[in-house]
Amino acid sequence: MSTSSAARERINALLDENSFVEIGALVSARATDFNLKQIDTPSDGCITGYGVINDSLVYVYAQDASVLNGSIGEMHAKKICNLYDMAMKMGAPVIGLIDSFGLRLQ
Repeated sequence: MSTSSAARERINALLDENSFVEIGALVSARATDFNLKQIDTPSDGCITGYGVINDSLVYVYAQDASVLNGSIGEMHAKKICNLYDMAMKMGAPVIGLIDSFGLRLQ
């Protein structure tokens, strides 16, 4: 149930080595419109988590264009909102690596 290596590689290249902790890896698209039930949607096309850059905490997300073209659906958006909530509580910045086709209206 892993997403493409490209999105993970971008995160790993940005953060200090072995510091990334993924949040929401088991989330998948909830909607079944447009035959989504038949399509595997690992992490609903968005990897979220936190790590460090030069020993400073950062929260990060990377959209995965190999999953539904990185389009933003309900669970994808909830993962990003949840990440912002956690970052605000910790007073840490959020870095978004955008690779999206746009919205997935359901």
